[in-house]
Amino acid sequence: MRETVEAAKAEFLRAKGRVTSALASTPDDKINWSPSSTARTPIEEVVHSALSIKGMQGWLDGNPFPFESMKALDDYSRSREAEFKTRESALELLETHSNEFISWLDGLSDEKVASTFSTPMGDFPMASAITFPADHLRAHASQMDYIQTIYGDREWHMG
Repeated sequence: MRETVEAAKAEFLRAKGRVTSALASTPDDKINWSPSSTARTPIEEVVHSALSIKGMQGWLDGNPFPFESMKALDDYSRSREAEFKTRESALELLETHSNEFISWLDGLSDEKVASTFSTPMGDFPMASAITFPADHLRAHASQMDYIQTIYGDREWHMG
């Protein structure tokens, strides 16, 4: 089971690298820009990703979903995201929650990795569920890539 955890860690770190690379390739005058009032800025994408890592870790660890609805989660996320305006503060939060997640992965027992993770959407092998944070990071890195194309940056920033 250790190889499963190591593979999940490697995928997570690659996905985190995509997020940090997308932010690094965003010009200073665009880090707090979004194409509409309902769309996240690149900074908000990073903060949202960091908050989600923390939330998913708690959920994977057996904590109940702390919101009464997806709207309540979105309202909470957006209010927290709005607190961050600098590259440094967003990356610091991402680094903190990423390090906590990696430490959590390192502490998983073989029994936990072999267990089943139950959600309202169905049951998943925990070995698959521990990859959810990496999947989420990749999705937000892709959104940041798309934001770049909206303001005219069509270079491929893969780092």
